[in-house]
Amino acid sequence: MIKPAVFMDKLRSGRRPLPRKRRIALAAILIVLLAAALDYSFYPSMMKFQGPSPDHGENGLWIRYKWYFGEERDYTALSKRLLNEHIRYAYFHVRFVGASGNLRFRYPDQAKALLTAVGAQAPGVKRIAWIYAGNDNGGGSVVLSNKVARAKMVSEAAWLCNTCGFDGVQWDYEICADGDKDLLALLDETRKAIPAGKILSISSPLWMPSHKLAWSDEYFQQVARRCDQIAVMGYDSGMWWPRAYDKLMQEQVSHVTTAAVVNPNCRVLIGIPTYGKGGPSHNPWAENIAVALHGIREGYKSPSVNRSQFAGVAIFADYTTTSEEWKTYERFWLNK
Repeated sequence: MIKPAVFMDKLRSGRRPLPRKRRIALAAILIVLLAAALDYSFYPSMMKFQGPSPDHGENGLWIRYKWYFGEERDYTALSKRLLNEHIRYAYFHVRFVGASGNLRFRYPDQAKALLTAVGAQAPGVKRIAWIYAGNDNGGGSVVLSNKVARAKMVSEAAWLCNTCGFDGVQWDYEICADGDKDLLALLDETRKAIPAGKILSISSPLWMPSHKLAWSDEYFQQVARRCDQIAVMGYDSGMWWPRAYDKLMQEQVSHVTTAAVVNPNCRVLIGIPTYGKGGPSHNPWAENIAVALHGIREGYKSPSVNRSQFAGVAIFADYTTTSEEWKTYERFWLNK
């Protein structure tokens, strides 16, 4: 009977060494994998915020529907936050429109109380009605090619401005394909229907090259011609790598501000995430407020950026932002 030690010695002696090229290739693969793992794990903590922040005091905040519903009424605390955090644009969620184009929830009295209080306690803050319009791909039933329904949507936007007293409206049409002509029609018709001086805003998909769920430079130009403001939804990008998401945020600043130059009055905000849980398109280790702010600040330094169009960042959302995230925002964006 062969002893185990002897058997192992014979087994080792019988092995043929790997060819040198294969050993080098395997070693290179291991080094790359190790470097990738280290970059994924440590990139967020290794970021350096250099130079002053491009905060202009013109930031945005998406705010939960409970304020419009009258379920939240601490207007003093809300107004204080808006002022302290340099929020110029408060996007109050008024929920959604359905297939007919009708606004599902109408709370004019609650809206007036909210807008009056915030207007008095936070002067200068623009109070904008954030309207969700979901199509089949966005969990809704809106068909923008339906002219009758679209006309009703436009009348609802006018009602929010004229009757409720909002300073403007923001259309959140999802999921909007690149080049969608019906959205352009909605913007044109909304512009004609709302009073002069009211803000027409849109929350847009990301800019990406050759991506079916993103917009091109050309389409951003067409939208910018029709809007006072574009708030890019800089999240749910599918970027699971922190460094890649950082780079993507840099590109938003460069491409969207450059596209918006066709309308000198169109302000560009880049939306940043403060929510943890999400679908497969959202990895909070990569998509978070710190990495987003780093990317936006780095992107703002690019010589290709049209700085005159850049307004600031927009936080999504007030009800998901923790105290630590507010501190991160204040430190790296407000320079507090």
